[in-house]
Amino acid sequence: MTEKIKPSKEIISINPDKIDLGNKEVVKDIIVTLLNLTEQLLQSNQQLTEENQRLMDEINILKGEKGKPKFKPSVPQKENDVPEQKKPKNWHKKSKKQNIKIDKTETMRVDKSTLPPDAKHKGYRTVIVQNIKLVTENIEYRLERYYSPSEHKIYEAKLPEGVNGEFGADLKAFTHLLYSAGRVPEKKIWKILTEGKILISKGQISNILTKDKQEKFTKEKEDIFKAGLESTDFFHTDDTGARHKGINYHVHVVCTALFSAFFIMSRKNKDAIKEILGLKKDEQTEKIMVSDDARQFLFISLYHALCWIHEIRHYRKMNPMLEYHRTKLREFLTKIWEFYELLKEYKKNPSEPQKELLKKEFDDLFSTKTGYEELDKRIALTREKKDKLLLVLDYPEIPLHNNPAEIGLREFVLKKRISHGTRSKDGRIAWENMMSLLDTCRKQGISFFEYVKDIFSGEYKMTRLADLITKKALDKSAIY
Repeated sequence: MTEKIKPSKEIISINPDKIDLGNKEVVKDIIVTLLNLTEQLLQSNQQLTEENQRLMDEINILKGEKGKPKFKPSVPQKENDVPEQKKPKNWHKKSKKQNIKIDKTETMRVDKSTLPPDAKHKGYRTVIVQNIKLVTENIEYRLERYYSPSEHKIYEAKLPEGVNGEFGADLKAFTHLLYSAGRVPEKKIWKILTEGKILISKGQISNILTKDKQEKFTKEKEDIFKAGLESTDFFHTDDTGARHKGINYHVHVVCTALFSAFFIMSRKNKDAIKEILGLKKDEQTEKIMVSDDARQFLFISLYHALCWIHEIRHYRKMNPMLEYHRTKLREFLTKIWEFYELLKEYKKNPSEPQKELLKKEFDDLFSTKTGYEELDKRIALTREKKDKLLLVLDYPEIPLHNNPAEIGLREFVLKKRISHGTRSKDGRIAWENMMSLLDTCRKQGISFFEYVKDIFSGEYKMTRLADLITKKALDKSAIY
């Protein structure tokens, strides 16, 4: 509902005949006050127009008609949207051929009948053509059997290690690759596999995705989470909406640059987060937590660092109507980004004098009075978060933003739009496990397909993700 706008006493009591037009400060104060009121009225009018259209659409739908179609506007960057100033990188295009696996080499010969008498051999020019073949590898195992009349017992040869059920490790891993990494729905996976001459039902695909090796994958996720938290002094966290059995749930992510762990829960409050972290009701973790300023993240950690990008986003979302206010917002956004760059430089070379200087600059910047009422309110709100926004001055190793958590949730959000959530306990656990493995494999530079296949095969030839996290944690640059 749109907030009712009440003009201030100064506006109500204005008498044009008594204004001292020679006093510039008085005149400016009156104009600024009127501009703020005009901005509020314009914003309110826009909200009322949108609300009115929404109500009209609902009425039309109740009448059996269609509402106004919604088209996402293709608009240029907002005038007040000041991008982060980034330094140009020295970038050179690198050859990718050295990373291509060569399976077969063929030598193509020149037709010597076409060569002139003086032609001399000059070696070879290499051309690499990448291709892929989708072929079946259905194996029929003939299990030798013996029968003992005296024991009334049959002795039979065993299947190879890792062979379990009707489908092999490659097929199962490929199914997970399509579903988790490719976001392909189960029905489409069934279509792809049956086109490839695989005799499989939709129910069997569902079992591969949700039940097969569930305990093993759950153990992998638990090990990733434990090793990830033990490997660093800080962690990122965030949450977003989820659907489970048609009910609104929430997915939480806890991560660093080395790992990600996802948890789908019915709650998003601080008790849910404490449960994930293994904390008691009145207990707080001593690890530094990096997050946005949502209320559920209060009192989780003794050291709570706020995301600067999220804080700046509050300003970038502002969309004033009046050019005067747009200018004020642009100017202030520029100053925020300049301060952000100073924090980045401090992280590289922290010092006590620079620390005190940045504290003073923060106080000066976020005590600014622009005259744009809504902007001044937002500036005051940022000032109240000083300790959490400047925790980086005491701990330069922590990030200035919460991007790893937001990026981790992005994949989950995209998948939810396609699959509309989970429908069973097994499905919920599978999503938690596979999203955790998928994002951790990405961060570790490991093939998700090969890692999942390694588990399904039972060979466990690959180094466990938890061990990779622990090993890479020794290299602080990999974390920070």
